[in-house]
Amino acid sequence: MIDQLILDNKPSNYLVTSTDLNNRYSMITKKICSEMDIKEDEIVNNPDIRYTSLPLIDKTGKAVSSISNEDLLLNNYGLVDNVDSYKIGSEITINQIRDIIAFTQISAHKDKKLVIINDASKMNKEASSALLKTLEEVSSNCSFILICDSLKGVHETIRSRCLHVNIDSNLNDKFNSFEEFFFSRHPFLKDNDKICDIDVLLNETNDQINGLLDKSYDPIDVSMSWNKSGIKLILEIVTAYIIYVLRNYISIDLNTIESKNSIKKLSDIYESIPAIKKNISMNINSKYLLNNLSIELAS
Repeated sequence: MIDQLILDNKPSNYLVTSTDLNNRYSMITKKICSEMDIKEDEIVNNPDIRYTSLPLIDKTGKAVSSISNEDLLLNNYGLVDNVDSYKIGSEITINQIRDIIAFTQISAHKDKKLVIINDASKMNKEASSALLKTLEEVSSNCSFILICDSLKGVHETIRSRCLHVNIDSNLNDKFNSFEEFFFSRHPFLKDNDKICDIDVLLNETNDQINGLLDKSYDPIDVSMSWNKSGIKLILEIVTAYIIYVLRNYISIDLNTIESKNSIKKLSDIYESIPAIKKNISMNINSKYLLNNLSIELAS
């Protein structure tokens, strides 16, 4: 729960996980403001807070800043690849971590300093190694908050040096439909002008997943359809669908072997999604990844 996030003068490292892309950052920033007695609009320019996420890269290949949370959402859905004239990088790099290290070595303007790494699962191997050393040698008044979808997205040694806080919301709420549940987690998409007919796509994807599970849909046909919609957006829909089912938001007869097998299959696929996202960042062919996903659902 978010109340576990305590930012006192004792340094602490937190790994905050949530699949709720839209709400997790706002929940964390509200908690930060409460703990540090500042306003939300003061976080960005606060000299004692360093925010890092995917880099924005100029035409020379130099990272000039980190992507904002709002643009990160759009990128995670596959709706944007650029911000203004800057290309969005696919991973958090060691140079960004070196900037963080330099920040931790500067005296705080007030009582404490804070580092936020948004979408921390996007750190490359070199960045993860550099961060690990920093977490082990962090100064006495600096805390870290790493934000990501799941524990599996972050290197095991980094996980071992952080207190895990899960802040998934709406898990005990009741919803009348998958569509209602999806938009509770992704309100950013409901009226976004960068995507058309999201309601239709949700219904189609819902039917396709069910069709793959009961083997009434051809996995190759489904993967071709998904590829047209974009792999990032499809993965968010599939992830939400699996959570919707596994949290028993719909009625499932678990006494049948078929239903038990479907639940086990969905659980396994849910665990594999961070690896699929990692493959996307490594520029693995999206058609290949979607083929594998649809075949796995139908197997």
